[in-house]
Amino acid sequence: MTSPWHTPPPRRWLLPPRPDGHRFPSHLSAPAVQLLLSRGIADDATLARFVDPPNLPHPTDSLPGVDAALPRLASAVRSRETVAVFGDFDVDGITGTAILCETLQRLGARVIPYLPDPVAEGHGMTPLAVDRLISRGASLIVTVDSGVSNSAEIALANRSGTDVVITDHHVPPDQLPDAVAIVNPRMTGNQYPFPELCGAGIAYKLATALLAHLGQPDDPSLLELAALGTIADLVPLRDENRHIVQRGLEVLPFTNRPGLRALLRRVNLANRPIRAEHVSFQIAPRLNSSGRMAHPETSLNLLLTSDDREGERLTTQLEQYNARRRDLTARSFDIAIEQVLASKPLPAIIITYDDAYTPGINGLVAGRLTELFNRPSIALARADADHLVASARSVGDFSLIDAISHCADLLVRYGGHQAAAGFTVRNELYADVAHRLTGIANAQIGLFGPEPSLEIHAEGTLDELLSPAMSELCARLEPFGKDNPVPRYLSRGVRVTNAGYVGSNGQHLKLRVSSGGRSIDALAWNHPGDWGGYEAADLVFQLAEDNYRGERRTYLRVDDLRPSV
Repeated sequence: MTSPWHTPPPRRWLLPPRPDGHRFPSHLSAPAVQLLLSRGIADDATLARFVDPPNLPHPTDSLPGVDAALPRLASAVRSRETVAVFGDFDVDGITGTAILCETLQRLGARVIPYLPDPVAEGHGMTPLAVDRLISRGASLIVTVDSGVSNSAEIALANRSGTDVVITDHHVPPDQLPDAVAIVNPRMTGNQYPFPELCGAGIAYKLATALLAHLGQPDDPSLLELAALGTIADLVPLRDENRHIVQRGLEVLPFTNRPGLRALLRRVNLANRPIRAEHVSFQIAPRLNSSGRMAHPETSLNLLLTSDDREGERLTTQLEQYNARRRDLTARSFDIAIEQVLASKPLPAIIITYDDAYTPGINGLVAGRLTELFNRPSIALARADADHLVASARSVGDFSLIDAISHCADLLVRYGGHQAAAGFTVRNELYADVAHRLTGIANAQIGLFGPEPSLEIHAEGTLDELLSPAMSELCARLEPFGKDNPVPRYLSRGVRVTNAGYVGSNGQHLKLRVSSGGRSIDALAWNHPGDWGGYEAADLVFQLAEDNYRGERRTYLRVDDLRPSV
């Protein structure tokens, strides 16, 4: 049974829109109308544009920096130069690095992949990394998901005669690096119609443009890598990102990459349709686990290997990393929760540190705290004897990067964006940074910030919500992700016919529920002990699947429940 301080704070239910004020046919059920209205869709024409956005993909030649990048990349492959691909250690950076490495190798360049060590180097380029690549003969460095804020490191490369092409999706600083090209849809004066591409999406666009520039056929298999990075990076799944994910998930089940095939077998997704949720909860955590627990090169090697046995070996290694990651995250989250609930009242920004945290999992701890308490959260771990490294997650309109930039004089390094950021600080300055960030959050949010809430997209009986028509509509709305969340439903007065706790520690509440002639299992993960024994309950849930005795089955993943009035 979980400890009592795991009890989450009450969450306000944000009810779905009323099923009126639309122009859909009258036969469409009220829950279906609510689901569409919750996405800003009020007529068939808007639904058609949402499901299949027109005029995609956007022309790559309008992407800033591509016109300058292509001649230099083409020269490198024609001359068989040594090209270093400098990526990042999350799934976005790893998949984008794999895209450019594969493409450049296919075209004849000698390629050096480089992913920074998450603890020793952090995000972005370092002088030491640049020196290493130059010493290995790199005459061109191509960055992925990084570089636009690394003016000093790019100047170092230039002084050594090594050119740099930047591909990045972060907001550029006022002073741009002196690179051969900066491929970034967020550049000032940008004419590209969709600035929300992630690092892997930009790498994919550049790779396909380079193949076309050199008269080579397109490589559709690159889409599966771009889709993995797009889903994992939590960019809005609309417009071109939706297009990339839709097409990528179509080809992913048929991948020819031995490592990905082995990984899909390991998570029981081989030869099955793959949805965005499968990537978010089964594939991406495993690809992220090597960077969290050791070094991200394991995941990159898994994507790049052409050997079946090596793919199996690397998959096993990732599985071991992921198991350790889950255990360490659970222990660290217990500590963080205890710290937060010991402080009264709840602070405007949650800042937590403990020697048990590690740099690989503090971002997960911060994310869970933000989700649970609806506050921006920062978790710090020890980087070395002299420094702490922080990962931060935000909620609402509070911009982490703006707040952290006001502490620049106290920090060794920092970076990120509004919703997620990080920094490194010397031990003796940690208290000063925490005090300053708390003051900024107090001024913007106050001690009485928004209460935790759950957005509900449709309400009805289980029969209505689990009907074939609703399933068909959800299939049309996929892939789900940011700006198109997985549908969350409310069913009131559901009869509870059986209840009990399951799991290794009895931490999960399992119910058998029925409503409107439909009976189904419901599972509330990590539910605090003694749920109340209600005969009838109002359930807020999402639909989920599991593999029970070799068969796929649907159950209700309960987000919240209350006794029926």
